[in-house]
Amino acid sequence: MRRVVTYVALLLLAGCAQQSGRQTETTPEPDIGGGGIEQPVTPPVVDTGTPVTPEPIPEPEVKPLPEPEVKPEPKPQPVVTKTDDGKLILGNEEWLWIAQAQQHIRAKVDDGKTLSSIGVSNLQAFERDGKDWVKFNAGGKDVELPVERWLKSKKSENPQAVVKLRAKLGELNELTEFALGAGQGIVLGMNFIRDVAVVDSNRKFVQPKAK
Repeated sequence: MRRVVTYVALLLLAGCAQQSGRQTETTPEPDIGGGGIEQPVTPPVVDTGTPVTPEPIPEPEVKPLPEPEVKPEPKPQPVVTKTDDGKLILGNEEWLWIAQAQQHIRAKVDDGKTLSSIGVSNLQAFERDGKDWVKFNAGGKDVELPVERWLKSKKSENPQAVVKLRAKLGELNELTEFALGAGQGIVLGMNFIRDVAVVDSNRKFVQPKAK
C-alpha cells in the first residue's frame, strides 16, 4: 500500500515538473543586430489638402530713360547786304559779272579810286567808221569796244583808253567807264559805287553772284 501511494506521488511530481517547464519556455526574439534584414519604414502620409498656387512675384517696374533735351538750333542770322537807307554793302572784294566777257571776274573795291580800271592783254587800237576803237583780251575773251576818251598818264607817254563795260554786282547793273591797263584784275572805284553803295573793308563777297 505504501508503495502504491509513493508511486502516485512520484507521478504527480513528475507532471507538475513538466507543466512548470512548459510555462517557462519563451519565444525567441528576432535578432535586430548585424546580419538581419532591416524592414522598410513607410513615411506617414500627410494630407496637404487643396494645392496652393504660389502668388507670382511682380517684376520690377522699368522706367524709360528720359529723352535728351533737344535744343532748338539757333536761327541763322540774315546776312546784312544793305544799309538802312537802301544802299548796297560791298566788301573789299566782290564777284563782278562783265557782260562783254560773259564771266565773273574777281574785283577789288576801292573807294579811294576815282575811276574803275581793268587789266587786259593784247591791247590794240584801231579806227572804225572814223572813231577810235580798241581790241583786247579780258578773262580769256576777245573784246572790241569804242574808246570813250583817252587819259594822259604821267607814268607813260602813251594815253590810256577808257571804255564802257556792262558790269553787274548784286542788284547793280551799270554801264561803267573802265580805264584799260596792262595786267589782270579789276578795281571798282567811286564812279561805280557813288550814291548806290558803301564799302565795308572788313568783309568780302557780301553780294551774291549776279548774272
